[in-house]
Amino acid sequence: MSHYDLLITNGRILDAETARDEIADVAITNDKIERIDQDIDPANASDTIDASGQWVIPGMIDTHVHVANAADLGRIRGLGLQMVAAAGATTVIDLGGSMDALTAGINARGSGVNVGSLGYLKPGETVPEGRLSPDMILEIVGTALEAGSLGIKLWGGYYPFTPEETSRFIATANSLGAYVAYHVGTTETGSRLDGLREVPSLLGSSGRVHVAHINAYTRGSILPIEEEIQEALQIVDSLRDQIVSEVHLARPNFTLGKCDEDGNVLADVVGNCLKLRNYAPTDEGIRAALRDGYASTVEETRTGLVLVTGERGVELFDAGNTDVPMSFPVNGAESAFQLTAAKNFENEFIIDAVGSDAGALPRNVNIEQAMRLVKFGALEPLEMVLKLSLNPAKMIGLSSKGRLSEGFEADITIIDPDLGKASHGIVAGELIMLAGRVVGRGGTILTTDRGVAAVEATGVPHETVDISKAMMYSGRR
Repeated sequence: MSHYDLLITNGRILDAETARDEIADVAITNDKIERIDQDIDPANASDTIDASGQWVIPGMIDTHVHVANAADLGRIRGLGLQMVAAAGATTVIDLGGSMDALTAGINARGSGVNVGSLGYLKPGETVPEGRLSPDMILEIVGTALEAGSLGIKLWGGYYPFTPEETSRFIATANSLGAYVAYHVGTTETGSRLDGLREVPSLLGSSGRVHVAHINAYTRGSILPIEEEIQEALQIVDSLRDQIVSEVHLARPNFTLGKCDEDGNVLADVVGNCLKLRNYAPTDEGIRAALRDGYASTVEETRTGLVLVTGERGVELFDAGNTDVPMSFPVNGAESAFQLTAAKNFENEFIIDAVGSDAGALPRNVNIEQAMRLVKFGALEPLEMVLKLSLNPAKMIGLSSKGRLSEGFEADITIIDPDLGKASHGIVAGELIMLAGRVVGRGGTILTTDRGVAAVEATGVPHETVDISKAMMYSGRR
């Protein structure tokens, strides 16, 4: 008779790949799902979780977080790793972080989650100032892979390159088999619908890319919001064989408030947010927006970062000499919900996944907001699992994750449907979160073959990912 390490009993099992939706037990042994069946004897398990009345889904995977920022939000390393675990995530991908900061965070406050990182491209810091030659771009992408990153992230809304350079970065990452993500915007376009319109020309007929947070480009900056939503969907659907994408569901965005010596905001994103409410794109405009409650910055607390506005926000903005995180309530529900639920003529979702663009930021609400869509009727429960687990696993090429079936890795999220949030997080059969309390430690770094040596040198456990199996390269089937 089998003996199991952990048994989850009486939960509603939801698996998008097999369309399983039933009340059953899940038995775990040696970090794998060994058996899913009715009435498994708890006497045969070392530990048991009673999931009666709860939903048991494959571990939630967030393909857009920031837990290893170069600036290291907050003074406590690893704060974001604690926050994503508390929100029910079991695997996350940092879209633009430092491998050094990631390693330091795991060692200091790792929460047991699996985490991969994309090297961020910032002129004067990780790439040279000025124009970049093809050879320089090849070296930059190769260096990111050798450091342990899965690929690169282009931050067009903050550090835009020329269209030619942007296209070259994408093509080079593709040729090296690297993951590549893009926050739209070049020196010719903004972090708006015009930047999304530029994507087809940047990709040509063969480019492949992950386009981040589609709803960030549908805020009514160019056309009425409804028209921007429909055009964005048309663009994404027309590039279905070349891009993967996600939507974030939190109302507040995240950006950087840094201003130049003359007080002008540097980030295109901040300027757009201020202009939406007729504030000047300057340090004084930010102060006015903070006092009015439209803008927020963040302050560190014992349990994480919280949004702060009003005079306290101004104090923090000035204390940081403008170089502080900023947030604006610009992600409307209309855009986020429509983009999340939209399907094409083949009845397939146009946007692949839900991602938080959070991590260390207080907006890790993928499950909470997705559950609201289920209760509203915009998503079926299995469709929610597709968005939170299966498609994100496919986006990265994680063939052993995102599924809740026998033989797969025991990464599991349990959701309390009455509260609309995660109650347990399990990674490789080990409990990492219980009722919002993080009990996991350490973590596993996702890397490629080229990054193994660098990650091994850190002493942090690793898992090798074959990016050629990622959805942008292998397709959706």
